[in-house]
Parts: sequence; C-alpha cells; structure tokens
Amino acid sequence: QSVCDLSNRFSLSGVSSSSSSKEEEEQQQLWILRGIGVSGQQHGMVALSDKFQPIRDAKLWCDVEAAEEAKVFSEQASSLLQNEQQNDDIKWTIPPGFTAPKVLWFLKNEEALYTEKTRWIVLPHDYVNLFLRGATMVDANEDDSRDFVPTTDAGDASGSGIFDPATRAYDERLASIIDPTGKYYDALPKILQPNAICGTIHPKIKEKLNVDINNCHDIYISAGSGDNMCSALGCGCVSPGMAVLSLGTSGTIFGVSDEPVTTGTEIAPFCDATGRHLPLACIMSCTGVLNSVLENWCSYSGNETRKTLTHEEATHFAALHPPGCYGISFLPYLGGERTPNWPHASGSLLGLTFQNMKHFSSNEEHRIGLFYRLAMEGITYLLADSLESMKDACSNKGKVAEGENSKKKGGFNPKRLLVVGGGSKNELWRQMLADVLDLDLCFPLEAESAALGAAFQAGAAVAANECNQVGEDDVSVSVEDFVSKQQIDMEESVVKPTENEGVKQLYQEGLKRYREWSNFLFDSS
Repeated sequence: QSVCDLSNRFSLSGVSSSSSSKEEEEQQQLWILRGIGVSGQQHGMVALSDKFQPIRDAKLWCDVEAAEEAKVFSEQASSLLQNEQQNDDIKWTIPPGFTAPKVLWFLKNEEALYTEKTRWIVLPHDYVNLFLRGATMVDANEDDSRDFVPTTDAGDASGSGIFDPATRAYDERLASIIDPTGKYYDALPKILQPNAICGTIHPKIKEKLNVDINNCHDIYISAGSGDNMCSALGCGCVSPGMAVLSLGTSGTIFGVSDEPVTTGTEIAPFCDATGRHLPLACIMSCTGVLNSVLENWCSYSGNETRKTLTHEEATHFAALHPPGCYGISFLPYLGGERTPNWPHASGSLLGLTFQNMKHFSSNEEHRIGLFYRLAMEGITYLLADSLESMKDACSNKGKVAEGENSKKKGGFNPKRLLVVGGGSKNELWRQMLADVLDLDLCFPLEAESAALGAAFQAGAAVAANECNQVGEDDVSVSVEDFVSKQQIDMEESVVKPTENEGVKQLYQEGLKRYREWSNFLFDSS
C-alpha cells in the first residue's frame, strides 16, 4: 500500500518480519512505507567535503551576517544584467538571508575552508536527502556502488540568489560573480523535476530509523523542497491565485502564479513544488516580536517577583483597547527587516501625545494590553504592506483561480488566505488580520502543513515512478494532480472582514501612520 500521509504516522510506518504481537502484524499489513519527502528551511548554506561531510556549521536562513556581501552581489548582478540587456531598469536585488551572499561571505572570511575542503554547497533539505541515501556515512563510498550526486528541486533552489525562475535553472553568470573560478557553480546540487525520485533510503539508515529493518523493499525519497513550498502543498495551495499566510517566528505570504515575479522587487521570485511559481513575501518581524513584547513588557509586579503573562492573558487585555491604539504606532523591526529590505531598521514607538500617554499609566492591565495590541497591529500592518507588494510584483499575465475580476491588480489578488502557524490560533489576531487585509481567512487543521506537503510530494513521486516501471510512460502523475485529490481538513469557521465602517476607518488610519513613519525613518530611497 502506498502511504503518503507520514506527518503524524511515521512511528506506524515501519515494516519488520520479526513481529512480536498480533497487533504489530496487523500494523505491518496496514502500513508499508513506500516513500518519504523532506521539507527543509530555505536559504541555508551547507558546505560539504567530497565525502559529503559538513566542514563547518551551516549558515541558516536567519543569518544576516552577509549584509555587505548581499549589497555587493546585488549591485554587480544588476550591473551585469543591465549591460547585457541594455536596460538600466533591471534590478537583481538579493537579501542577506539568501544563500549566494553567504557563499560570498564564506569565500571572503574562510577562504581556506572554501578552496581546499569544500566540494559541494547544498541546502538543508538536500543534506537530509543525502543522509537518508547513506551518502554521509563515512564508509558509504566503500560499501556502496551507487554514485551519489546531491540533488534539489527548483523550489528550494530558487532561494539561492543565482537561480533564474524563468528558465528554472541556475544562472552560471550570477554564480561567477560569487566565484569566477567556477567552483561554486560546480558545487551546486542537480535540480530534479517536481515528481522525481532522488534515491532510496539506505539499509543502514533504515536500521537507524527502525523502518523495514530487513530491507524487504525500496523506500523512495522524493526531490523534497523548501518549507514554504511544502507548506503550500500541505494546505492544498496548488492552483494560481491561491495563497497562504504563515504566522511563525517569521511571517510569510506566498501564493501560486503562472508567471514569475518581476525582477527588482522585494518579493522573492520563488518557484513552487509543482512546476509553477510561488511569489513570496517574508517578514522577519512576526511572532518573535510578540514573544519579546510579552517577555519584556507584559508582566505584573508582585511583592517580590514579577509574573509574565501568557499570550492568552495579554490578548484578553489587548482586546480592551480600540483599533488604532489611540494614534500610537509601533514599528516591529526589532531585528531589522527583509520585506522591505531594511536589515538595519529597528523597533520604534511613535505618535505619543499628552492625550494618549495616559493609557500607559492608568493600570497595569491597561498598559500591558496596549503594548501587546500595538505589537500585534504593527506586525499586521507590515503583512498588509507585504501583500500589496506581492500584488504589484506579479505579472498581469497570471491566471487566477477566482476568475477574471481577480486580474485587476498585478495578476495576483486572492479572495481568501489559508492561515497556518502558531499565531493563527489567536482569535483577536485572526479578526484583526481579516479586517486589515480585507480577506476571508480559512484555517487548515494540520499543524505541520510543510511535513504533510512533503509527504504528498512523496506520494506523487512514488506513483509516477510506479507508472514508469510498468511502462505507462503516457500516464503522468503530477504533484498538482496528486495533491488536488487529497482531503485537506479545514476548520469549519471562516473569519470574515468586519462590516463596521468605524473599525475599518481606524485600521486604515493606523496603516497610513505606520507607512508614513516607516518610510520616513528607514526608506533610504
């Protein structure tokens, strides 16, 4: 039996001929692990030796140490493309979190490690695939005849900074800006098709995972993808015009498009995991900001200690304040920002007057609630700006699921958002987002949507591989078709925007203030 939903059932998927109970025998008959897919965080730089051993700690997506390198690379890449195409309007702007600036930083600061020991530079999910295939075992090249080649998919590769989404391939010219010798380009993993198989789980890895320990059958590994691409699959977001809002430590909005993102915008020009495009706006200032505000500003003073509130308690007090927070604005850029590309921005509390200062001193509950609501509104306004940027960046040529009327702005104008992540459970924030974004919000029940999406991809890859094995070359099992046939469970309730004109007006005024303050302080252009 082909099993694709592995996200919560991995422990039941093992197959062994040495069962010790009738219950285990029944589980073996019901669950046979046929394929596995890997979802990994994007943009990480994993440098490997020729034996696939890590030669340094990975630099992760949130590492912005390469800010200067990102600036230099973006300028040189833009100049190259402008000269080749005789168009000064072309921009190739890559943020510090992408992989390419990290590689430039690596070459600049750890040259010996790069030039003498590095053979491959892969992404986090690529490395996990190599581990599952057995390539990372020290003796793998001695006891295994398979020729290991690192692989990836277009979705994760599109976050490298040297990938052309139009051709769905690496751009050797851009890679040469990082390293003119060609070493970086040669170190990149091979890009597979969305429904491809990259290999099978090695027998020794099966033993470690307690899966098919007698090696009775092959367990296929799909191409895998980035976490955002897999999350889209897990939410059923596979058709143009559909979009997902993820509220985690960082916040992301991404949706499927038939057309690539216009170059030179702050929207990430990603590919998705089905063969289309996945324009994405990522903000670094999301639930991590709420956590910081809760820890530092939302506490009671007691006789000897201070008690920090829970998010639920702070939300209760935040609901006591009106939208707009009395004209006060909170800019949530505590760690800089990615969309817009303001790595050196900082958090700010603005708009204080003699009149609204009193709301910080009336009582502790009132003060705590105001701080918490200010942070929540600031993040929401940032997400609203990001959504508008996505609409502007996407081509009018894109076809959208909601019909022709949805083309009125940029070819990407979703009528609802699928909301996932830890922040999506907050009832006050749900309504605030619906009101400010002016969109219906729906909520998938599966918390681990990226893991579920990777499992869906594995199911599609196994099915496609089986068709090829039996000679059904004319039968295509696409990832999109496979996911479209799956049951994606949703909450029954749909959060709709308010019809209260007074509330709408307060949020509109708050959003306007937020934009004016942010641009005045941090927009150097």
